[in-house]
Amino acid sequence: MLKIYSILVLGLFSCSTAGAQTRSGTAPRYAQSDALRAPNYINERPRYGGLLKSPQQLEADKQFVAEAVQRYGNPQAAARAHVTFGWHYLATGHPPTAIKCFNQAWLLDSTAAGVYYGFSAYLRQASRPAEATQYEQMARRHDTGHVALLEYYASLAYGQSLRRDYAGAIATNEQILALDANNTFANGRMGFWYMQQQDTARASHYLSRAVALNPQDSVSYLNRGWVRYGQKCYSQAVADFTQAISINAHYISAYANRALVYSDTGNHGAAIADWQTCLGLVPSHDKPQFYDLIAQARLKTNDPVGACEAWRRPGRWSQRPPQKRKFAV
Repeated sequence: MLKIYSILVLGLFSCSTAGAQTRSGTAPRYAQSDALRAPNYINERPRYGGLLKSPQQLEADKQFVAEAVQRYGNPQAAARAHVTFGWHYLATGHPPTAIKCFNQAWLLDSTAAGVYYGFSAYLRQASRPAEATQYEQMARRHDTGHVALLEYYASLAYGQSLRRDYAGAIATNEQILALDANNTFANGRMGFWYMQQQDTARASHYLSRAVALNPQDSVSYLNRGWVRYGQKCYSQAVADFTQAISINAHYISAYANRALVYSDTGNHGAAIADWQTCLGLVPSHDKPQFYDLIAQARLKTNDPVGACEAWRRPGRWSQRPPQKRKFAV
């Protein structure tokens, strides 16, 4: 009999203030790639390095601004979008594209604090700290209420987490909480990153704070459930996974994790019910693993016929044999 695998919870957070969370598929079709380099690398210098542009470049700028404003409604909204794209590319290892996006944002709104924070982050990544500090000071002069600064720290922390520098991400995220202790997203991320460091006490503290601040934060309920499962607090883990499901009825990982708790505590009927629900939510190529789990659970309930039926099902969906694998949210 196969041993039931563990389900790995990878928190994918959603928050309107975290620009770095934007996926590359949302980038505008006119965003330039790393391979597109203008003469003298003018488009890879903050504010184009103050260099004079050719008539052709100025015309391209004019067309870009017109298209961006038409797409987003006004220059400020367009600038915010391009700052977000810049953060994404910087966090995912594409600094040449990031600086192009920040420059495009500067064309759209040269008073936006986020633009200057973007320039600063790019320069720090390029090991040019003196210039980075200058741009950060410029950003602060344009930043009202630290709104752009919070996004700046959030994006830096996200980039650090992608590099698995969780200690660095936590330290950066503390800057957000120092400015806004009730930032739900920052508390949730802090909890998740402490999970990665196996610090369950701090993880539980921040995840509990996140759900207290936002009772609709299904991801933090999910992650806290996983922490409690690791602590063998099974009833509390089930309660958290159930709460996540009540918020998001299609939350596959919440069903799968709750089923794991049920299985470990001998409630195989409930585990089977949750894995059956997962079957209705996942694509065909992911169904075999659930049939395998259902088969194992049926064996434990002295139902060999049901187990054989479940083991035969994967062949109807995939040519691959059932296999143990980890889940990601």
